[in-house]
Amino acid sequence: MRLTAFTGPYPVGDNLGGIGLRFWELACALADAGIDVTLVGPPGTDTTWSHGRVQVTVFDENTWRAVVEASDAVMTGAEADTRVILHAHTTGRLLIAETGVPVEQLDYDRLRNAPDPAAAYQEVMDQYLLQVVTADHLAARSDVERAGLYATLAVLGRLTPAEHARSRTLDHLVSLLPIGFGARADAVLATTPITAPPVEFCWSGGIWDFYDAVAVCRATALLRDEGLTVRTRFLYAPPPDQTIAEAARLHRAIEEHDLQDLVLLHPGPLRHSDRDRLMLATRALICLGRPGVENELCHRLRLRDALLYRTPVVVDSHGASGDWMRRLGIGLAVDTRDVRQVADAMAALTRDDHQLTACLHAIERERPLHRFEANIGPLLRVLTDHRRPDRADRRRREDAVAQILARRPALAHTPFQLV
Repeated sequence: MRLTAFTGPYPVGDNLGGIGLRFWELACALADAGIDVTLVGPPGTDTTWSHGRVQVTVFDENTWRAVVEASDAVMTGAEADTRVILHAHTTGRLLIAETGVPVEQLDYDRLRNAPDPAAAYQEVMDQYLLQVVTADHLAARSDVERAGLYATLAVLGRLTPAEHARSRTLDHLVSLLPIGFGARADAVLATTPITAPPVEFCWSGGIWDFYDAVAVCRATALLRDEGLTVRTRFLYAPPPDQTIAEAARLHRAIEEHDLQDLVLLHPGPLRHSDRDRLMLATRALICLGRPGVENELCHRLRLRDALLYRTPVVVDSHGASGDWMRRLGIGLAVDTRDVRQVADAMAALTRDDHQLTACLHAIERERPLHRFEANIGPLLRVLTDHRRPDRADRRRREDAVAQILARRPALAHTPFQLV
């Protein structure tokens, strides 16, 4: 079985992050299970990351169609090139998509400030609908994302009595591949030295407008005034091509509360190997979001870090990530609108050894359950024993594709961009 996974805008290499990191770790796990995987990344991808059954290549306008045609299966993520999706679909490749209802995009600066935000968002929705209607199999990162995919499949006419009769769980259509890490990441970590200055907390991903990074500043200032010093390191600056209001608010809050020595901003780009060293020097993670629909429907990918690096986490209580974290017991959930709650949680993970020990024990319990190797069984079954759609299903899907392309013909010949 030859699987080609397109990583979208995420280069494979030492600047790996986000969905690109997830695809890399999944590729390694699938390769160890006997699947030949080609990862196709954008310019900046480092082909020397190829190893064993994992081949890393750079997307090429002149060759990508041939790459698709040489594959048995094609996998794409949420920001996929729709030309790739359509070519894989029309040439009969097994098409796998990891995606979710596009809600967080409503907070993106490039969408909010588009000339016509409603039209820009409809383009995002059409890309999502095209991906779901053409996919032979969908992978979800959480129960709530899987539920959203069930609803989309129903609306598109793909949730039928025949599909339900085939499997009441619909695991041939949608599988759960929860947030986690792979054995290779764990092995690399075991030999990584701790060379960074220690900090109490780390904000290990990006800053977006659905987050509340300022709450960290307010809580840090409150704890300092009460005699407890805690430091938080933010690992990533905002993308240079976007205006992130929350990042500007964070900078203002650091100045306002005089926190330059306590809230640390990592300078410049961060290599993946350096990220490991910084994370190993961290006592706990913190990631706080605002109430909103994005929060209700999303598990934050950076929660992987809590399990991989054995670091408890303070997360907001406003949605799916807080629910997941409370269920696992690997950290504390807080209402970000209450600075006292945030401060108390930060204090608990730095001063309360009983609380910290309880979280660490929960992490050790959950780590084996969230390794990719423990969760790729349904996807492997799809890859090795997929049943082609029947005639009625093919007709429904082709009709849906035709409707989407009639409404949005550019999806067939223009690389998809957010706006």
